[in-house]
Amino acid sequence: MMNIKEKQIKINDLKINYAVAGDGEPIIFLHNGGGFWQSWIHQINFFSKKNKVYALDLPSFGGSDSPDDEKVTLNLITDILKSFIQVKALKNVNLVGNCIGGSVALLYNIRYPENVNRLIIFNICPGTKIYRSRVLRVVLPRVNSYPFLKNILITLFTFICTKTIIKRQFPEILFGKNVDINSFLYKYYKKKFKEKKQNKGRANLLFTVHTFNLDIILQQVKAPKHLLVWGKENKVASYKRLFKYHRDLLKPEKTITLDNVGHLCMYENPDEVSEVIETYLVAKKSI
Repeated sequence: MMNIKEKQIKINDLKINYAVAGDGEPIIFLHNGGGFWQSWIHQINFFSKKNKVYALDLPSFGGSDSPDDEKVTLNLITDILKSFIQVKALKNVNLVGNCIGGSVALLYNIRYPENVNRLIIFNICPGTKIYRSRVLRVVLPRVNSYPFLKNILITLFTFICTKTIIKRQFPEILFGKNVDINSFLYKYYKKKFKEKKQNKGRANLLFTVHTFNLDIILQQVKAPKHLLVWGKENKVASYKRLFKYHRDLLKPEKTITLDNVGHLCMYENPDEVSEVIETYLVAKKSI
């Protein structure tokens, strides 16, 4: 971790926090909703030996600013990624994203295919399908039209998740069955979940997750070639309920499922995840 530098850059009037390390062909890592760049810390250390590695804190999370309207949408984050890549003058980028980070990487690749070398997606955000209830899928996006009600619900969500017994599910829900409560990332999540900004960011995603609905995006265009990876113990984006749907929708070049890990599989089993990423990147070069 000694070679990782944490920096800030102003993009679209927002301070974006990011980590950078190494030199060589660029790789950008994008975290899950409610997360931060540290979830990729093992991969940053691994790939920075041969690559120029970046890992962004997405708007509203980690050390990055929140947009004025608090709406963290797919288009907003994709525009941030586009501007970041332009400012850094990066070419032939390898994009690796988890959950909403995977959706952002996918949309960027669709819009700017000439600038993407390889695309690797973990546990891609299911949009409103993350809700089992069809009622929630319809109602929550509409709450955006009622700011007063939305603020009440966000306050209530934050209270429930930080002051009641429900808080015990965070961050356990992000890991597999054998969660290590003494690990760095688990403790860091516990710390960050006490911060008002981080909680508001998570809460606001409840009302903007519909912008990540991939079926709408893919009505007009096919998904680019990519590797789709899923943790079999994922309790956020359920493997049993959502993996097959997204595999059939995205038609990835290759799929890999990982045993005994959840939404943060890259931290729970870093060696296997790094090997999966490296194998896919190397396969491109050998063609």
